[in-house]
Amino acid sequence: MAQITYQVTLSTDDGKFAVTAQTGDPQSVKRALAGARQIYDELTGEPQSKPKEQIQEDIPVCPEHNQPMVKQRGKYGTFWSCHQKNADGGWCTYKAQ
Repeated sequence: MAQITYQVTLSTDDGKFAVTAQTGDPQSVKRALAGARQIYDELTGEPQSKPKEQIQEDIPVCPEHNQPMVKQRGKYGTFWSCHQKNADGGWCTYKAQ
C-alpha cells in the first residue's frame, strides 16, 4: 500500500529562510504548521505586527525632497526609493541604504 506524505513549506521571497512541516497525517501537518509559522517568524526577525508609531519610524525620508520614501521590490530584493521628480523633470535617484 502506498503511503501519502503531506508537506507544507513556508519560505521568504528571497529564499533565504524556509520551514517545512512534513507528516503522513493531514491533521498533524495542520498542527505542525502553527509551530512552523512561529519558527519562520523568528528566523526572518519580522514580528507578526508592529505598533503604528514604530512603522512610521521605520520609513526613511529622502534628504533631497524631504518626502517619505516608498518600499520597492526589485530583482535583487526590497529597497527604499524616492518617488519625487527633480527640478529638471527626471526622477530622483536617491536610494536609502
